[in-house]
Amino acid sequence: MRAFLFVLGLAAISWAAAPTPQALVVPGRSLGQTKLGSNATTLGALGKAAYSDAAMQKAWTTWYGRRPTDGSAPNELDVYTAPQANDVDHHTVQVVRATSPWFQLANGLRVGSSLAVIWAAYGRLPLATSYPLAAGQRYLYDDVRRGVAFETDGTAGTSRCRALIVHTPGRAVVATYLSLPAYLKELPAYRD
Repeated sequence: MRAFLFVLGLAAISWAAAPTPQALVVPGRSLGQTKLGSNATTLGALGKAAYSDAAMQKAWTTWYGRRPTDGSAPNELDVYTAPQANDVDHHTVQVVRATSPWFQLANGLRVGSSLAVIWAAYGRLPLATSYPLAAGQRYLYDDVRRGVAFETDGTAGTSRCRALIVHTPGRAVVATYLSLPAYLKELPAYRD
């Protein structure tokens, strides 16, 4: 029965409608319209950020979507910027993280996909790190070579993806100067 459900999950991914360019996640390249390597000034199009933390010319910045009518936490977009090739006058987008299921890879993977389905598409990715958040413990599986990582709520195949992360290929998402787990832990509680 488990094998049947696993195959059914894979089939659901392959039948999913192709994402629009605004929702498409391309490992190592972009998350929607936010492209790796683009000038940090382009982030102004997202509006005023809810929170930011910067040090040594590097920064994490967070934007929130509208709070859902059910009272749950709003979707979150986190972006890491740093100088391009140590040129302090030109900061570029280097990591993008989103908790919205609206964003999806061409193969249909998105926030809400099971870890078993992620493993079927990417192989058994190594656990890069784990960290506690207000919403519970999170586990980060990173395909460093391709530039995509999946933040999940557990380590079992039935665990669910809670955030998609796109980063520079060949550079682990946890290798940023201001680490992602440390930044997420210090985020203040969302306020309307």
